[in-house]
Amino acid sequence: MNTDLSFLTVVADGPDDYVIGNGETFVHVPAVAAAVVAVLDGTRTVAQARERVRAERGVDVDVAAFVGGLEGAGLLRRAGRAPNVWDRIRPRHVAWFFSRPADVALLLLTGCALAAAVAEPRVRPDVTALVWTGSLTFTLAFAAGSWILVLLHELGHIAAARSLGVRAELSLGTRLQFLVVQTRMTGVWGVPRRARYRAYLAGMRVDWTLICLSACVLYATGAALARLVMVICLAQVVWQFLFFMRTDVYYVFANASGNKNLMADAQAHLRGRGGGARLSVRVYAWFLVVGRVLGLAFFALYTVPITVAVCGRAAAELAAGSWWEPMATLAVISVGWVLYLVILARRFLRWIRRFS
Repeated sequence: MNTDLSFLTVVADGPDDYVIGNGETFVHVPAVAAAVVAVLDGTRTVAQARERVRAERGVDVDVAAFVGGLEGAGLLRRAGRAPNVWDRIRPRHVAWFFSRPADVALLLLTGCALAAAVAEPRVRPDVTALVWTGSLTFTLAFAAGSWILVLLHELGHIAAARSLGVRAELSLGTRLQFLVVQTRMTGVWGVPRRARYRAYLAGMRVDWTLICLSACVLYATGAALARLVMVICLAQVVWQFLFFMRTDVYYVFANASGNKNLMADAQAHLRGRGGGARLSVRVYAWFLVVGRVLGLAFFALYTVPITVAVCGRAAAELAAGSWWEPMATLAVISVGWVLYLVILARRFLRWIRRFS
């Protein structure tokens, strides 16, 4: 009986390293295994494929056992997931955003934004000048704006994935103690390694576009809402560099280093079970440790100043005789911080126990 694996993607990923998959599940294999998949195109039996590979490669491969391994990994069947709303986006619909003309336009927009920041100091990001309205109104605007801009960031990933013909799924998840919106695009393993950068960097590309547009709008009009968009998007970009979590920059670093299990390998190295670890793993293991400090610095320089500014506005409103709006603002902020600190303490204790 002939075996047909022609539906599997086979992508060269490094010296003697190939990624094969069905669009949902992927494994990395040596070159000879990729050659086996190539000859199992539905025109040969397992025995014939073994003889073909032996004649071409000079290596005797137990093709039957290899096919059995693929079956155990779920790779002998096509991925059968129900279509989602993002599948309606065709590559031609979104490829323009990642084209050379779009790159040039973004470069020009960046130049305009930098020129505006140099010419007009009020264009530069300033967290302390962010609160422009009543405390409750700002709190609601900040919360809504943050979620909307996070969604736009993730839509950038979806657009990039669909431009590569890869399936994308949007969901809620966690990064340590943080609730996040995330895009699942496992299928990027089925595209060339260099093309994956588009998918990994697309969210920050959207953020940077909005930052530059906001700077130009702020220069022209002084609109406070533009400052809010700029600050939130800048925070999102900085957040991605906290790649002791699985952020966009984590995937960029892992892709550049060619390490497909970077975080797991680094954690094993820290526990003393990763003997002979690659340089990229040792570097990332160091960042796993100091990254927690950088995470706290992010909140000290972003979340804390905004909280202080809003609470200051609420206190001023209380002093002016207003009551329910500032009290509602302080209640919302207090609940948020209590929940954050409780989750942070639990995560930190769990992390200490893991490495003790």
